[in-house]
Amino acid sequence: MSQASPDPSAALKSRKRGLDFVLRVLFILAFTGGIYFSGRLGIHMAKSRIPESQNRTESAPSPVGAELTLGSTGEPVYLGDSPEALRRFFTAYSSPGERASADLTGQNIRRLNAYLIATTRRAEADAVEVEIKSGAIAGAVYWVHHTQVPDRTAVDPVISPVPVAEPAE
Repeated sequence: MSQASPDPSAALKSRKRGLDFVLRVLFILAFTGGIYFSGRLGIHMAKSRIPESQNRTESAPSPVGAELTLGSTGEPVYLGDSPEALRRFFTAYSSPGERASADLTGQNIRRLNAYLIATTRRAEADAVEVEIKSGAIAGAVYWVHHTQVPDRTAVDPVISPVPVAEPAE
């Protein structure tokens, strides 16, 4: 009786399948770990942007009712009927030049080349609801993109796009 010698290609295929399995498991673990740690990093970054309530001695003034002068940068002011219409417009036309030449027909957006005095009413993500206090449309309520709010250094669209009024001295 002769013994059959083991097939070297079968052993090689078995090792290759085992290595493929280990690599797939490692890839799944790395992918899942990447998702988890990116989420943790995002949460940490968001928490670091929120001011600590223990370190504050006085409450910040409410941004609601803050008076703004829109159009003071020389660029046209874009007023939206809704925050969604404003977001679609600013996404579709990302540069000031594109926005200036955009056809506004059917987009629920008004373009004004004037200074407007407005007061803030509320904020929703990157849009600020304002009530116009001057000009021909005084009393009208529109939405303005946070990039058009004056003094953008005081604006943080992640926390609140409405600028905080300076405390009276």
